[in-house]
Amino acid sequence: MSSSPTDSAILRDPLRVLRKRLSDFVTRTPLPWHGAVRTLLDVFREHDWQVFLFGGTLRDLLAVSATAAPRDVDLVVAGATGDALREAFSRELVRVNRFGGLRLQVQKLPVDIWTLESTWAFQQRLVPGGDFAHLPQTTFLNVEAVAAELDTRKGRARQVYGETFFRAVREQVLEINLEENPYAGLCVVRSLLTARKLHYALGPRLARYIAHHGSRIDTEELEAVQLSHYGRVHLDRDHLMRLTRIVSGKVGATRPRPIELPHARQLEWKLPRPQQLDWHSREWRSSSREGTVWKSTG
Repeated sequence: MSSSPTDSAILRDPLRVLRKRLSDFVTRTPLPWHGAVRTLLDVFREHDWQVFLFGGTLRDLLAVSATAAPRDVDLVVAGATGDALREAFSRELVRVNRFGGLRLQVQKLPVDIWTLESTWAFQQRLVPGGDFAHLPQTTFLNVEAVAAELDTRKGRARQVYGETFFRAVREQVLEINLEENPYAGLCVVRSLLTARKLHYALGPRLARYIAHHGSRIDTEELEAVQLSHYGRVHLDRDHLMRLTRIVSGKVGATRPRPIELPHARQLEWKLPRPQQLDWHSREWRSSSREGTVWKSTG
């Protein structure tokens, strides 16, 4: 579907590959985040909490690199209350978000952690079940619809839930998993950045979503969303406008197909100036502040 290089082993058995890479992520001491993971595991084992790694870190381990450095780690906990989490991580606590989840800083590793029952889509009754097996159904994007047991005992296979995720990796198509989301602007930005990062195409539903919301949300707001979420602007308003126009121009196709986004370098072209044909010289005349530029039409 796209030019993204996908290892043949991943295509054959993505579950096995993810289990192996996650095991290395947790246990390999040379990795800079190993100390933070061990600290987290010690707390979870002390309280006998069941914890699953969720979303983006798992996505990058499989779809980007076996040694992909996490921007942050999302953890979901069963068997704990919000108060118990705050008490257990009082030293690492940075802030509490509006949904009751905690932002931690564990040995320089940013961690978002929350209780299973406080997951937004469960709270809103958008997804039935409310257990770890249903957790992948709560993400906006299909490439984040995966949850894996963080800790496991020797001789027992690590629990992993993510059929939709594995299909996305095989097909290399980014698509909506659960459309209901309170942050449309963030969904637009994250979708464009994720598609560019993974070199995945946009699925028809996601393309329509971006065309709809991207044309209605002011580009200044989309820049502000990036500053708040990432700490920097990855796509400025010019690039946002161009990408939105490209997607909008393709969503009306009779047969909806995945849409390939241009690479970053392909977005560096300048919008053409209005041109007119001078019929006497058979040349295109382009008006500019610097004067008239003539280009032969051959």
